[in-house]
Amino acid sequence: MKLKGNECLEMNLRKIWKLLHERRAVSEVVSNVILTGAVIAVSFVVLVWAQYRSSAYNEQYSEAMNADIARLKERLAFEYVFYNQTGRRLSVYLMNCGTIDNVTVRTVYVKDAAGAPIQVSSSITLMHFNGTQIADKDLDRGEEGYFVLSSLNLSTGASYSLRVVTGRGSTFDHTFIA
Repeated sequence: MKLKGNECLEMNLRKIWKLLHERRAVSEVVSNVILTGAVIAVSFVVLVWAQYRSSAYNEQYSEAMNADIARLKERLAFEYVFYNQTGRRLSVYLMNCGTIDNVTVRTVYVKDAAGAPIQVSSSITLMHFNGTQIADKDLDRGEEGYFVLSSLNLSTGASYSLRVVTGRGSTFDHTFIA
């Protein structure tokens, strides 16, 4: 059965009309395109968020490792510890023999032989040996200094322990006899 030119054109127009008015097929295609676009957009958001979080974790880890390494490089040597019975003052002479600068003294603990605390001091002023205050309040590599704890009632000839805690959290212990 052969169709004439007008009939073929009419049939094609009916198909096009039917395709244009058949909304189910078009709505499925549009919904699939919208859904695909939404999935791609959300995946980009998740990718950016994951990159941000991984760089933040990397930065935190790096800072923590650098702080731990700096703490390991700290070394304080107790050069001399002297207790003045009449003035009730304890003088502690230190030297930074580590490989890092800016070692600060945050807290000092004085304990008796049994480990009972006698004094805890957190306001430490570092001094040069000539009696002037260290301007930057820390000990650099090879620098020496001292601090004084006052109002201590220590028994002459008794053993005491001294713990110095630095600003980075390192602890240095020393035992002395008053």
